[in-house]
Amino acid sequence: MEKYAAWDRFTEKFRYISIPTTIFRGLLDLADENALATTAERLGAEMPNEVTSFWFKKFNLETYIQYISNSSEYGNTLEAEIEREGGNCTISIHHEYGKKWSTALKHYHDKAIRTYLKTIPQIEITENAVTIRFQEP
Repeated sequence: MEKYAAWDRFTEKFRYISIPTTIFRGLLDLADENALATTAERLGAEMPNEVTSFWFKKFNLETYIQYISNSSEYGNTLEAEIEREGGNCTISIHHEYGKKWSTALKHYHDKAIRTYLKTIPQIEITENAVTIRFQEP
């Protein structure tokens, strides 16, 4: 019931789909990395605001963090840990989908943070991890 209240009832409105991880990874392997980055940037400029405004009725740092937390808890594509200390925020993301997914997440969150939080993140990626650091607005 908790998953329905925090995730399913909202994602249904945005037509989220569930697919096996092997299919998701296969599609990522087929994707051109530059096209994936471009698409991730476009979505980062649109989707976080649309989703958080719908879910939480506003977009700000708190709702953005809750969006990432809910995605981690219920979305099955990443694990996220968020640390906030002294006006600094670090979002550590781990996943199992390889460098292309790390690249997509980097571009998505970079664009979202620059666009909506009006700050410039420092982002590091590896094969299966993305670390995002920024000053809280």
